[in-house]
Amino acid sequence: MECFGSDDDEDSCTVTQREASCGICSFHPHTESSLITHVRNSLASTESSTHGKSICAGKARAQRADRVLHAIDEFCMTRHWMMHIGPEKGDILTRSLRESIDARLSTQPSPETSIVIVELGSYCGYSSILMAKECLVSYGNKLDFKFITMEINPEYISIAKEMIQLSGLNDIITILEISYNGHDTNIVHLLKDALKPKYNEQQQDVSQRTTIDVLFIDHDKDSYKSDLMKLEAAGFVGRCTRVIADNVIFAQIDDYLEYVKRRQEEGIVKTNTISCHVEYSNDESNSVFEADARFGSFVDGIEITDYLVNP
Repeated sequence: MECFGSDDDEDSCTVTQREASCGICSFHPHTESSLITHVRNSLASTESSTHGKSICAGKARAQRADRVLHAIDEFCMTRHWMMHIGPEKGDILTRSLRESIDARLSTQPSPETSIVIVELGSYCGYSSILMAKECLVSYGNKLDFKFITMEINPEYISIAKEMIQLSGLNDIITILEISYNGHDTNIVHLLKDALKPKYNEQQQDVSQRTTIDVLFIDHDKDSYKSDLMKLEAAGFVGRCTRVIADNVIFAQIDDYLEYVKRRQEEGIVKTNTISCHVEYSNDESNSVFEADARFGSFVDGIEITDYLVNP
C-alpha cells in the first residue's frame, strides 16, 4: 500500500507525515511486515555510519535497542499508525517500572534479588524492548531479571521475535505463545512452566510462590480483568506486585477500572489513572490528526495499581 511508503525509495527520508488513510486507529494488512522491513533497513543504515567506533558492550546494546525503538516510532509517525505504546506512554511505563524495582530494592538490596517482569500482549515487541533496555541501562548486571512476554497471535509472535533479536535483547526477553482452547487461555500454566524451579507446583500456600514484580497488561481489552483475576488466584499477583494497564480510558475498559477501584476500597491495592494521549497522536498541529478527528478525543490513561497485601 502507498501509505506505507517504501524503504527502497531514495526520497523516502523526505516523508514527514503519514497519510490520513494510515492514521490513528487505521489497520491494514501487512503493516507489521512493512514495519520490520523498515527497521531492518534503518539499522543497516545506522550501523554503516557507526562502523569502527569503539563502544562498551552494555552501552552498545542499549544504543542498538534505542535505534530499533526510534525506527518503529519513525514508521508510526510518518508511514502508518500502529498500536505500540510509543514515546509518551513509554516514558510513563519506564518510570513506573523503575519505581517498582527501586521499591523492591529498598527492602531487598541483595544483588541476588530476582525481579520478575511479565507482559500480556507482545504485539511487535516494542514495549518488551523498551522495558528490557531500561533494566539494562538502569541496573546493568546488578540484578537477576526474568522477563516474560506473552502473545496469542502467531504472526505477531514471529514479528516480535525478529524485532527483539534485532534489538540485541533476545537473551533477556522470553516470548511465550498463549493458546486458547475455546473456553480459556493458558497464561497461568505458561507462567508456572516459565518460572520453574522458582515456582513449586506443590506449594499449597500461594503466598510462598514466586510473585510477579511488574505486570504490564496490553492485550485483549476484554481480558484485562479476567486475566488479572486468574493471576491473583494463582498467586502470581500479590503483595508488592505493580500492575500497569494501558488504554484504560480510550478503550473504555470500565470493568477493569471498576475491579481495581473496588480492590482499593477493600484495602488490597492502591490504584491511580495516569492521563496521557493515544499512542502517536499527541501532535495536534499535524494535519494527519485533524483527519482522524472522527475518533473524537485522543485522551487515554494508564492505570497503575500497587498491591499492598495478597488478594
